[in-house]
Amino acid sequence: MNSKQQEILDILQEEAAEVIQAISKVRRFGLQNNIEELNKELADLSYMIELAKTYIPEIGQFNFALGERRKYDRLVQYSNIFKHEESLS
Repeated sequence: MNSKQQEILDILQEEAAEVIQAISKVRRFGLQNNIEELNKELADLSYMIELAKTYIPEIGQFNFALGERRKYDRLVQYSNIFKHEESLS
């Protein structure tokens, strides 16, 4: 791994931690007072994920669409996120 890749992963890790912290604040103090910070941190994380996909070939070669579909299938099976939507079909 070269120094650029290492730096991308370091910043990506920091951004992931900042998203966790922003979510904690939303859960403790409410969405209304913390939505701006959560949106900012999610955007920062999203950008770093894109950089990782661009500059680290082993990440960029991963089939994200397939991975996202597997995650969706697990959420349908094990969570309640999509329950209401399924009953509308």
